[in-house]
Amino acid sequence: MNHTLVITAAGHSSRMAISGKKEYLALCENDNGLVSVLSSSLHAFLETKLFSFIIITLPTDGEKTAIEVLSKDTRIKPLLDKTGCQLFFTEGGGTRQDSVRLGLEALNKRTCAGPSLPATVLIHDAARPWVTGQLIHDVLSTTLEHGAAIPAIPAVDTQKEVDKDGRILRHLNRSKIFSVQTPQGFLFSELLEAHRKALKEGMQCTDDAEIWGQYVGDVFTCRGNRSNRKITFQEDII
Repeated sequence: MNHTLVITAAGHSSRMAISGKKEYLALCENDNGLVSVLSSSLHAFLETKLFSFIIITLPTDGEKTAIEVLSKDTRIKPLLDKTGCQLFFTEGGGTRQDSVRLGLEALNKRTCAGPSLPATVLIHDAARPWVTGQLIHDVLSTTLEHGAAIPAIPAVDTQKEVDKDGRILRHLNRSKIFSVQTPQGFLFSELLEAHRKALKEGMQCTDDAEIWGQYVGDVFTCRGNRSNRKITFQEDII
């Protein structure tokens, strides 16, 4: 079955307060070379041997730097050669939603000339470098069963709804609150069409699960992983 992946890395890392992109930051240097945030994310998916096409969305003129960063992790090229997975880059948009849509359109263009369109697509934030193979399998399995899947973990802190002045509006029931992660999985053609409709109608959503829910149908959860955290601030990488 034809599974594909969009990795989003087109943002500008403004909340990190650094000069470069957080996706290019080094996690460690060892026998595998220089392992970066981006290469760690990519490696996790390549290692599953499940994906035929991978698109990474980047800022304008970002492909050369991304290739240089990935080449420093010596695990990447052998896995690409071994699996036959085709890796491409495309320019992202002004928002994450735009970047995902452009990634989907690029995948559609790359794969429409092949024997079949992708069955599924997973959307992953490059800034989650600790994603595991087990989580990827779980998301894909739930996607194949239900059409749309996102990993989620129960909230551990008490949750409040607060207005712009800091006033508590509602005391939320923590047992019904979950934090969602990526990768998020969907049937490919349906998600692409949903993104096209959202663009046409000017609908802005926080993630792809919201777009799917707006235009397609129900989204189901699978168990997330607390180690699959997202790098947003400098302290997240320490």
